[in-house]
Amino acid sequence: MVHLFNAGPAKVPDEVKEQIQSEFFNFAGSGISVIEISHRSPEFTALMNESNVNLREILEIPDNYRILWLAGGATGLFSSIPLNLITSKDDVLDYVVTGTWSKGAAKEAEKYANVNYVVPIPADFTGVPLEESMKFTPGAKYVFYCDNETVNGIEFPHILKTDSTIVCDMSSNFLSRAVDVQKYGAIFAGVQKNVAPAGLGVLIIREDLISADRLHQVPKVWDFKLQDAANSCLNTPNVFSLYVTNLVLKHLMKNGGLKRYSELSRQKSSAIYDIIDDSNGFYACKIDKDARSRMNVTFKLASKDLEAEFVKKAADLKIEGVKGHRSVGGIRASLYNAVTMESVNYLGDFMKSFQKNHE
Repeated sequence: MVHLFNAGPAKVPDEVKEQIQSEFFNFAGSGISVIEISHRSPEFTALMNESNVNLREILEIPDNYRILWLAGGATGLFSSIPLNLITSKDDVLDYVVTGTWSKGAAKEAEKYANVNYVVPIPADFTGVPLEESMKFTPGAKYVFYCDNETVNGIEFPHILKTDSTIVCDMSSNFLSRAVDVQKYGAIFAGVQKNVAPAGLGVLIIREDLISADRLHQVPKVWDFKLQDAANSCLNTPNVFSLYVTNLVLKHLMKNGGLKRYSELSRQKSSAIYDIIDDSNGFYACKIDKDARSRMNVTFKLASKDLEAEFVKKAADLKIEGVKGHRSVGGIRASLYNAVTMESVNYLGDFMKSFQKNHE
């Protein structure tokens, strides 16, 4: 058994993979595979509609919000969000930068609008800035932040407090806890972190934000108004990824919903953070405790050589995906919904023995 801690593409529940395997050659009684069905077929239309219903149910999405399934993942939405929402050359966009992905989103938005950095970008990311230090722009078109920074291991402990419309990237903690959707103008995610295979982005957006009154021309494939009118089928969507997404949604609802998975994520991350905190500095997590990610636990050892040995020894024991992101190094264990407590405890036991053997 391989214990997989990849940051994305990430682990899919074994029960879901077994179902994929069992019906791979015959989707919905059609006699053909899900990777072969037409996106114009009644089988796919039923799949799309069921996915929308299930996502609305699990997140309690209000009726005045639309769900779009889009190409380009979350990175594509870094561009399409400002392109679709800017209506004037004088529009200002507020960005709260807390890590690699929010920094990238802000840089992308600068191509199309006036971006205000709510707090200066720090030399090193270690947490979420105090809200009293944030300088919002009165009348900003929207305020953007990333709820969970996958690379850095930083997660907002609560929704950002602002009077402006909030746009939030929830890629790596999507469906890991309940969300009060009506407090956001838009929520988006790439599904490959915590839901399904790569290649699909999901956008949950308030209806009044979908408008043809825009400053910039928008590529057809990323035009929210056109995609909404076409039920996300303006072009051929990622059929297989949407299919797996729907299976995962049903799996989550069947197994206790977001309340249960939120508690499980707390338990899993606490198990690893406790080992780090009890290691007398052998393992070092620089992230402020109130902003430590439940999804992506990041830490470092005394040297790069020791970290390389940690990754190699882990792989020898079939622990995969724990090497830190190439831009920051260190170690990272991603504890998404599909990662079991058994795997977390296995990783924890390895961490204890590795420390014991190197002290």
